[in-house]
Amino acid sequence: MPISTAEVLAGRALWQAISAPETPPISCDETLLGEGVRRFARKTAPTVAAWLIPALTAQDPKRFSADKLERMRQYNRFTRARACEWLALINAAGIDVLALKGLATATRFYPDPLIRAMGDVDLLVRPKDVGRLCDLLAGQGFRFKKSRNTPIWGLSSESSFHPFVSADGSFVFDIHVAADDYPVSIGLPVDRVFDAAQTLDVDGAKICVPSDDHLFLLAITHAGRDKFGPDSLRSLTDLIVGLTRTQLRPNWDALMNIAWAGGFIRPMRGAINLLAALGVDRHLLPEDLLGSYPWPAQAAFAGVVRDCLTVFAVRPTRTAMQIRDWLLISSPGVLAHRNGRRLHGLVRPWSGVPDGYRLSGK
Repeated sequence: MPISTAEVLAGRALWQAISAPETPPISCDETLLGEGVRRFARKTAPTVAAWLIPALTAQDPKRFSADKLERMRQYNRFTRARACEWLALINAAGIDVLALKGLATATRFYPDPLIRAMGDVDLLVRPKDVGRLCDLLAGQGFRFKKSRNTPIWGLSSESSFHPFVSADGSFVFDIHVAADDYPVSIGLPVDRVFDAAQTLDVDGAKICVPSDDHLFLLAITHAGRDKFGPDSLRSLTDLIVGLTRTQLRPNWDALMNIAWAGGFIRPMRGAINLLAALGVDRHLLPEDLLGSYPWPAQAAFAGVVRDCLTVFAVRPTRTAMQIRDWLLISSPGVLAHRNGRRLHGLVRPWSGVPDGYRLSGK
């Protein structure tokens, strides 16, 4: 189903309110704008939408009622408290870990960390320590459970394992031995992430997380890994919040050097241009990466912009997502590496668990 001009205009009004709230609002179809707000809330979190665009969410008091928002905050508070308890145990055992993604970004980028949705808690551990960490948590009842929608070649991620779930099933760690999959792990090796890490106060507990620069870079690579599809909206929103609301200023030159060295400058360029298309002030972005694409990449990028502006009113087809990956994100070498792992997995499926462990359910 084609996207109408009115839907695109409503999307521009929505993202302008998110990325540049100080600018005059764009006049658009109020019904389409409301639909976009609801989709944005589903893709990120109602608490995020209510904080970023209060004037728009106030027009839907039933969906964004104070009671519903408070329940979501309470869930986030519960997850953070459980994470702090387990991290205290890990720290007491002398195992160095870094909190990634949601826990780190919510604490560093958002003025109130309970705004951002919390799900699984991602931990980065040096490969030499992964056995100690898993043994410690397994002794507390944690078990590896099969990820949903695992392909027939197994979990081919090189940076993480299947979910590590607590005995009561109420808490999940995603354990990572690299900050992100190949080729990010080449340009940003795990020791470099640990060396630049910072310590934050999370509800009275001291939690180590990546540096602000690395948090920005990993949000970019996560959006690229999701092919700038629906699952990338949370990472893109984190980037917008960090740049425009918290007003953090990453060292773009240093991050571009990492991306060039690791061979993932393409997804970084795509993310930067997408942020500009979503209304982020171009002066906040690296000028060297801003600019139009040649055909046919330009057509693919225009599709990405249209989908993000309309908050995926129409979900892109698998073929469209694959074409975007080829033209905008993955280099030929990365595609060859990824497909090689898949072929290997068809012969001998990747287990997705550390040595000595097995999956304890489907």
